[in-house]
Amino acid sequence: MSPLKTEDFYHLRFLGNINVAKQRVFFEIFKPLEKDNKYESGIYELKGSRASRYTRGSEDRDGVIDRDGNMLAYLVKNDKKTGVFIKNIETGRERKIWETDMKVKKMEWENGSAGIYLNVQEKKDEGDFRIIEKYPIYYNGEGFFPSTDFQLLRLGTNGKIVKIAGGNYEIEDFAVNPLTGGIAIIIRPEGWDIYDSRLGILNPKSGKIDYLEEVDGGLSSPIYDQEGRLYFLFSKHKNSIFESPKLLCYEDGKFKNLLENYDISPENTVNSDSRMGNSRAIKAREGFVYFIGTVEGRSGIFRVNREGTMERVVSGAFSVDSFDFKGDSIFFIAQSSILPQEIYQYNGKIKRMTRINSSIERKSLSKPTNFKVEATDGKEVEGWMMKGKNKGTILEIHGGPRTSYGEAFSFEFHLLNSAGFNVIYSNPRGSDGYGDDFALEIKEKYGERDYNDIMEVVNYAVRNLGVNEAKVGLIGGSYGGFMVNWIIGHTDYFKAAITDRSISDQISFYFSSDIGPRFNSDQIGGTPYDNLDHYWDKSPLKYIKNVKTPLLIIHSDEDYRCPIWQAYELFTQLKKQGSEVKMISFKGENHDLSRGGKPRNRVKRLEEILNWFGKRLA
Repeated sequence: MSPLKTEDFYHLRFLGNINVAKQRVFFEIFKPLEKDNKYESGIYELKGSRASRYTRGSEDRDGVIDRDGNMLAYLVKNDKKTGVFIKNIETGRERKIWETDMKVKKMEWENGSAGIYLNVQEKKDEGDFRIIEKYPIYYNGEGFFPSTDFQLLRLGTNGKIVKIAGGNYEIEDFAVNPLTGGIAIIIRPEGWDIYDSRLGILNPKSGKIDYLEEVDGGLSSPIYDQEGRLYFLFSKHKNSIFESPKLLCYEDGKFKNLLENYDISPENTVNSDSRMGNSRAIKAREGFVYFIGTVEGRSGIFRVNREGTMERVVSGAFSVDSFDFKGDSIFFIAQSSILPQEIYQYNGKIKRMTRINSSIERKSLSKPTNFKVEATDGKEVEGWMMKGKNKGTILEIHGGPRTSYGEAFSFEFHLLNSAGFNVIYSNPRGSDGYGDDFALEIKEKYGERDYNDIMEVVNYAVRNLGVNEAKVGLIGGSYGGFMVNWIIGHTDYFKAAITDRSISDQISFYFSSDIGPRFNSDQIGGTPYDNLDHYWDKSPLKYIKNVKTPLLIIHSDEDYRCPIWQAYELFTQLKKQGSEVKMISFKGENHDLSRGGKPRNRVKRLEEILNWFGKRLA
C-alpha cells in the first residue's frame, strides 16, 4: 500500500444528506475537482452496495423529499444562478420550476406538496463603496450587512413565487407543521449577535409571527413529529454561550426539556476536514426523537421519548454525520479515525454498505492508539496518537474550544503521518463530549488548565509512547491557533509551530470579530473597558516577545471570525524582534478554508504545512 499524498485529496469523497423515500435510499456525494477548482456534487441512490447517480447535473445538492415520499426537490447551480428542480420519485420525471441569483439556504415542502418553502439570502450590488450603519458589520461566510437580505418564500410547483416573511432579521431555520401548515421559524433580529435568536410560529397566509418569548437564546434544528409537536435544540446561555443545548418539546403552549437528566451534547462536534453538505441530525419517529450526540470523541445516534428517558441506539468507534429510517433499519453516514465517510445499515447490528472512499482506504493509513492521561489535578484527559517513522512528532490542537477530536477522519492527520510524523491529538479541558463542567472549566481562564492538559499529554507521550521530545512541533486552528500562539510565548519546548486562523490580541478581537463582543465578554470576561489588564493578560501578543519557535502563520483574508489583522499583528511583532516567521494569506477564503475552501487552496495549505514541519523536524 502506498502512503497518502497531498494530491490524494482529489480522490476523497464527501457524503451527506441521506434521505429515504419509498424504501429507497438517497444521498449526496461531493467531489473536489483540481482543474475547475470547485466541488462536483450529485444526488445518488443506494442500490445494494452501489452508488447510482440519480440526478444528472454536476452541481446538484440539498435534496428534500415531501412528506408522502413522492417528490424530490433539489438545487442545481449554473454559473451564478441556482435552479430549483423537482423530480417525481416513482416516474423519474423532473423539471426546473425556478431560477434565482439568490443563495438558497434551506428548502422544505409544504403540506400537500403543491409548493416549497425556501429560506433565501439576497446579496445586493454595492458598487464602489459600502455604507455601514448597523451592527453586526458582517458574519463569517456570509459577508457584510446590511447588504444581505433574508426572506422566506413560497415557490409553487407551477413556478409562482410569494414572499412569506422577511424584514430586519436573519432567517436561520424553519420547519413546517404537518397538521396545521404553520411554520416554526428561528430568526436573529437586527443587532443580535450570532449566539442568540428568537423562535416564533409563522402563519404563512398572513405573515404574522407569534413569538415564543420563553426561549430567546441559542436555538437550532426545529422539527415536527406527525402529531404536530415541535422539537428544537435550546440553550439559555445561563452560565456560558458554550453550555450544551437541551432538546425541548413544545406542545399545547408548554415546553418540556427532554434531556433534563442528561449531561450530553446533542450534536456532532467531532472535528473532521472530510465532510461537506447539509445533514439534519434530528428526526422524530414513533414516539421518539432520534438525534446525533457526542460522547468522548465519538458521535452516535441516541433517542429520547416524551417522558425524557434517553437511550443509545447506534454507537461505536466512529462518528455519525447523517441518518434516516428504512423500515426497521437505520441507514447512516459515518466516518472513523481510519476510514472516510461511508454508508452503513443498522438493524440490530451494523453492516457497511458502500466503498465509495476505497481509494483512500487502500492507502497505508495508521490506526491511532487511544490513551488517557491523568492530569495533575486528577481529571482524565483523552488522547490519540498515530505512530510515524521517526521524523518527529506533531501535536494538533482543535478549535472551538467546545469541539473535540476523536473517531473521525482527518485527511491532514493522515497526510502528516504518511510523511513519517507521529501525530498526537487530544481533548483538553474546554472540549466537548465530557460534560458541561469539563467544557466550561476554562471560561475566563484561557491558557491555564487547557495549557497544562496539553503539555501533560505531550509529557505522557514522551514517557509512554516513544516520542522524542527533541523533535516535537505543534499546529492548531481558531481557538487551537490561539493556543499555539499562547504556548510558544510560554515555552521553547516545541521546535516548530503553525498557527492557523488564530487569535493573537483579545482586545482587537473584541472589537472586530463577528462574534467578538459576545464571545470575549463570555470567555475572557467583561469588556476591554472594565477588564483591560485581564484582556491583555489573555492575549498571546503580550508574550510574543519571548518566542524562539519558528512559526508559520496561515490565514484567510475574508475570515471575519478571526479577522486577518490578528495574523498581521502577530507577524509584525515577530518580524520586528527578529524571530523566524512566515505567513501565507489565502485570497477570497474565510474561516472555513480547511473544511470547505476551494480545492487547490486546501491542497496548497496542506503542502505548506508539510514543508514547514519537514524542514524543521525531520
